[in-house]
Amino acid sequence: MRLCFIVERVYRQDGMPLRVAEQLLDWGHEVDLLEPDATVAGLGEPAGRPYDAWVLKTVSEGPGLSLLEAAAATGVATINDVRAIRRVRDKAVAAAWARVHGLPSPTTWFVTHRRLLEQIPQSEYPLVVKPANGSRGRDVRLLLRRAEIDDLDLGDTGDCFLLAQRFVPNNGWDVKLYNTGSGIHAVRRPSPLGRRVGAPDRPIRVTEELRRLALEVGRLYGLDIYGVDVIGTERGWMVVDVNDFPSFGQIPGAPAVVAESILRIAGRAVAARPVSA
Repeated sequence: MRLCFIVERVYRQDGMPLRVAEQLLDWGHEVDLLEPDATVAGLGEPAGRPYDAWVLKTVSEGPGLSLLEAAAATGVATINDVRAIRRVRDKAVAAAWARVHGLPSPTTWFVTHRRLLEQIPQSEYPLVVKPANGSRGRDVRLLLRRAEIDDLDLGDTGDCFLLAQRFVPNNGWDVKLYNTGSGIHAVRRPSPLGRRVGAPDRPIRVTEELRRLALEVGRLYGLDIYGVDVIGTERGWMVVDVNDFPSFGQIPGAPAVVAESILRIAGRAVAARPVSA
């Protein structure tokens, strides 16, 4: 097969997806890397040529998703489905999708400017505030009361659109659920809001409850390869974030497993294409 990986510069030193691409090359497949801010990309190629599938690993606000959608418009397979990626890349849409479909998740507000946080009643505090287009746990902040809005430090996000989520008491650990396309894995890691920041990530046993939750998230969002951040609360596990094509940290043999999943998904799409006359 011939595949194109859209990889933005920030991920060129990341173990994923380059190790996946290397694995595919070792197996005899053709793989091209397209860096959106350094390459001219031709648009509108006929379906199936020159690539059998496109894979996206880019930052949320970057141009990579537009290129992936352009490829999908020609009928080429994408990993994940572009509609599913769009659904989780916009965190406001992802949060609304979770609530509408009954996934256990925090009450969430969307604000276009930090000053609008003042309109949320004090009774709803503490609030977890984060960028609507955030990724990798970047610039997640905890506000205990409205009086702290003036001191809110959002790093380099400036006055971008924000999400405010009602803080749910938990044990200070996040659990990252990974679906490699062929199995569910779980890794415990310190919450960006807790006192355990800096503690090492550690794989944990996937309970049946966690497995069901991870699979349900994938089904509802339409994802094949993805990650889900959950926290343990008095009311059970709660979903706080969903992302496409994570880094699969602490997952043994992840590059080969993910590469196999990509080939399987692409193979199904190729087999389903209409035969040319």
